[in-house]
Amino acid sequence: MSDQSWISTVEIRPRPDADWPHHISTWVPPRYDPDGDDAYPLIVCFDAQWTYGTVVDAVRILGLGKELPHAIVVGVGWNTDDPREVVQIRARDLTVSQAEAPALTGVRLPAEQLGGAQAFGDWVLDELLPDLESRWRISERVLVGHSFSALFGLHLLFTRPGSFNRWLLASPSVWWDDQVMFARLAALGHDEPSSPAKVFMSSGELETDEFSPHQEFADAFRARQFPGIKTEFRRFAGETHSSTVPVAIGQGLRWLFAPDDDGR
Repeated sequence: MSDQSWISTVEIRPRPDADWPHHISTWVPPRYDPDGDDAYPLIVCFDAQWTYGTVVDAVRILGLGKELPHAIVVGVGWNTDDPREVVQIRARDLTVSQAEAPALTGVRLPAEQLGGAQAFGDWVLDELLPDLESRWRISERVLVGHSFSALFGLHLLFTRPGSFNRWLLASPSVWWDDQVMFARLAALGHDEPSSPAKVFMSSGELETDEFSPHQEFADAFRARQFPGIKTEFRRFAGETHSSTVPVAIGQGLRWLFAPDDDGR
């Protein structure tokens, strides 16, 4: 195994509709043969600053035991080393409506600068991913998100459901804008989302404040019984909003890739 198999490649990608570039990290498993025929899942990690490394490690070690398939992992982040700046930029890109952010979030931007999920999602799906996928043989897409990026994932699931096949949504910020995603869920038709998918949602046991209606949302989502959608919700003992990330990724990916009764 070459040393390169442990190294991610990084590129800085500008966006024509925004004044902040994105930091794109990619890890390709060493067994990937550019001249071969096998296609690989593409796992796309949003909030890459705290999801990408964990997903790469999970794919490496769980792939050895055949608990996960070998996969290509991409992290979509922002080109800054300042965590305070990340807090502001991610709120612009990942929130689904223009609303005031509570002080507890650390977001200091006015409401009119938030709610950029639609534009960000269009760039990811229409420009970034088609370009990246032209480099490899891809069998399916998997979305990984936590908190605001899980909220963003729900937005894509509702508006562009065929864009991913498997969805890992850890502690999604469904409290946002007076729980606007509950209303959007209720407004969906019975056959929306219309594409077969597996959806994993989770929460930490210690997430108990007004920002944590994860169980209620997962129950409401499951109750809709969308055709072709398989769902799972787990609450992780002893975990907080932040500490739930690694356990959600490990258990979530294993559930998403576990074979179903229909062989999917």
